[in-house]
Amino acid sequence: MMNILLSVMYPLALSAIFLFYLRFKFKIESWKFLFQAVFFGFVTVIFLLLLDLAAAAYGIDELRSLKRTAFYSFVVVGIGSELGKFLLLRYYFLRQKTFKGPLDSIIYSILIGLSFVVIALPLFMSGWLSHAMGQTFLITYPIASIAFAVVMGFFLGIGKFRQNRFIDSMTGLFAASFFHGFYYFINLTDEFTIFALYGAGLMLLALMFIAKATNLKDSEKRQKI
Repeated sequence: MMNILLSVMYPLALSAIFLFYLRFKFKIESWKFLFQAVFFGFVTVIFLLLLDLAAAAYGIDELRSLKRTAFYSFVVVGIGSELGKFLLLRYYFLRQKTFKGPLDSIIYSILIGLSFVVIALPLFMSGWLSHAMGQTFLITYPIASIAFAVVMGFFLGIGKFRQNRFIDSMTGLFAASFFHGFYYFINLTDEFTIFALYGAGLMLLALMFIAKATNLKDSEKRQKI
């Protein structure tokens, strides 16, 4: 019971901390869309639930073989977790006038992702999705989800500057889905070395995307001066 409570409070606390950071770091003209990202993000878990129900109907959620485990990890958990976030970010927030590039996209993506975790993490921890996960998953999943959000947000945001928006959007969706699925897959094993290398690589990639998005934002400001 304590793990379930913590799995809700932990991502909620991260969301609050991130909103406070935005409050002091940036000049926010309107909080409307930021709060919408938080509240709409809760709904994005529906795609994960639907795919999990479909997997259960065909017995795919019984991870008795490597093929089933890989399919469940990358398709059900990976794509199922990221598809709702992608649709919300791409077809609602990306079309807003206040949405101007990769940094904005990353910010919205993180808020959506953390709200998703508030619903999804208790499901993972309780065993509702396939089987119950352990303490390592509880501690690292919200942080990993921020990194997934950065990857997706960067590619969707960069599409604002380029003609091939479809390719950028699909790259964001499938890259985030792959990293999400691989994260779940390695959590089903005891390969802590692979987990550590994966985590370090994912965090480095996320930091690089944040740095690139920040540089693009600064360049845009200098051009306006």
